[in-house]
Amino acid sequence: MRVGIIGGGITGLTAAFYLQRAGVQTTILEGRPELGGLSSYFNFGPFSWDKFYHCILTSDTPLLQLVDDLGLTPELRWTETKVGFYSDQKLYSMSSSLDFLMFPPLSVWQKMRLGAGILYTSRIQDGRPLEKFLASDWLKKIFGEKNYAKMWGPLLKCKLGACREEASAAFIWATIARLYSTRDKNSSQKERLGYVRGGYRTVCLKLVEEIERMGGTILKNMPVEQLISTADGGLDVISQKQCLHFDRVIATIPSRPLLQAAPQLSPATARKLTEIKYLGIVCYALVLKRKLSPYYVTNLTDEDLPFTGIIEMSNLISGEETAGRHLVYLPKYTAPNDPLFAAGEEEIWQLFWKNLKRVFPDLDPSEIEQKYLFRERFVQPVPVLHYSDLVPEMQTNVPGLLLANTTQIINSTLNNNAMVKIARQAVTHIVESSSNPSAPSPVVAGDEISDAVPVTQ
Repeated sequence: MRVGIIGGGITGLTAAFYLQRAGVQTTILEGRPELGGLSSYFNFGPFSWDKFYHCILTSDTPLLQLVDDLGLTPELRWTETKVGFYSDQKLYSMSSSLDFLMFPPLSVWQKMRLGAGILYTSRIQDGRPLEKFLASDWLKKIFGEKNYAKMWGPLLKCKLGACREEASAAFIWATIARLYSTRDKNSSQKERLGYVRGGYRTVCLKLVEEIERMGGTILKNMPVEQLISTADGGLDVISQKQCLHFDRVIATIPSRPLLQAAPQLSPATARKLTEIKYLGIVCYALVLKRKLSPYYVTNLTDEDLPFTGIIEMSNLISGEETAGRHLVYLPKYTAPNDPLFAAGEEEIWQLFWKNLKRVFPDLDPSEIEQKYLFRERFVQPVPVLHYSDLVPEMQTNVPGLLLANTTQIINSTLNNNAMVKIARQAVTHIVESSSNPSAPSPVVAGDEISDAVPVTQ
């Protein structure tokens, strides 16, 4: 069997790795010159690190299994991280129970209700029944109007932008549950996050090495123009450079490019793919000469700030990774048609810089060694009401064509643990269906996928 994989991000690379291990011949077709997708790395000058910010949670079982299968477990590093909150033009620590009790923006009653609500939410086992409630309505009911106004509302706006009023309560349930899972039960409930030495550059390079060692093929600069099923039950994958024939194809690219390339998708499948709204990301990465704060994440509850949060990666990873510099991300999640995607870099920088100075007024421009702007229009689906009903099945109506992309993350924001799980499901489908061609698909989109990412992955 020969399997084509469209897209060389973490999902495509993971699928190819496990398929090759199962004895299936794979070919990855990546439209860009570099692999990794949203997990690709960037040369920041003195060092290389992830283009966008990532972390590993102690509860990320599929991702940690992949790391182990690649022989990279010895390269895992774990760090106790701290969280900050910028509220009412002041910066506060929110890294311990004492910090929580001393947090001035909330009254004693509001803190009690917030803590009780988080504990209650973290114990909910199945979030799908919450899909029928708007997140804003549910949060007000569980945490109260004042907690919503001061904390949850601004955080939802930061993460989902104008779409926050469309998100279901299942999304925020999954967010809280995942945040809660980072707490080290053996370390006074402190938050522990991890990374692989060298970042996702290490992971992706090892995946490529193993895929090619086992006989897989990786083709870069190979955007797919058309997918056509053939009389033998296979598929032709057509690009400007060549036409390749496969027995099965896994599409890991965003839904809209797939729709353009696969005219044989049924109207019902096409409708599901087009109905799902995407969020994009505009993100500045700064290389600084000094530390901004002690926090890995600074959550922002002042609604007029233009970025989602402040992620100080240097408070998670060792200084050896960044050659002694300090790496900071300023992300903004927004709709793919946001004017920021067409705006000039200097215009965006002036907007971000002016507001970064509000949070850190003592930051001098001379302390910024480099700045880089990254933009991606189609990053993650908006978790609207009854999102599970909108999710397209993994097996499409086109024989042999499987869908394994971010639309199949249920009630969560994008994270690599969920994408590794989706890749493994696609592999299971192909291996089991090849051994028993008449068997129905063993995988339904979203099976057991309830992973979420913190408001600040």
